[in-house]
Amino acid sequence: MPDGVPARSVRLIFEFGPDGVRLLEQHPVNVPKTVPKDITVGASRDQAGDYVEVRNREGRTVNRVPVWTGLGSNVETFPQDPYISEDAPHVLTVVVPAPPDADHVAVVRDNRDGGRTGIEVLGTFRLQP
Repeated sequence: MPDGVPARSVRLIFEFGPDGVRLLEQHPVNVPKTVPKDITVGASRDQAGDYVEVRNREGRTVNRVPVWTGLGSNVETFPQDPYISEDAPHVLTVVVPAPPDADHVAVVRDNRDGGRTGIEVLGTFRLQP
C-alpha cells in the first residue's frame, strides 16, 4: 500500500452480558498507514489478557488487538441509581485492521499460567465485505 493511503480497518462494537458476547455493529474506517502492522505493540503476544483477533478463512490469526481494560470492565455505574446493576450489559468499541485476507474476528481470553496456554474463545463474528 503506498504511503499516505489509509489502511482499511473496522470499528466493532460488542456487548458483554450474562448471556455472553454479541457483535452489535461494525463499520469500515480508515486509519493512518503509520499504525504498526503488529498492533500488539506494548503487549506481548505471550501475555495473558483479553484480545480481539482478526483471522483469515483458515482460522489463522493475522492480527491481535489487546483490550487493555479487560472485557466487561468499562461500564460506569453509580450506587445511588438502583436501576443499574453489575448485571447490566457492558459495551466495548475496538478498531481492528482489516487486511484483504481478513474473514472474521474472535474475542478471546488468554489465560496463560506458568507457561501454559489456555485460550478461551468467547465469540467469533464474520466481518462484512
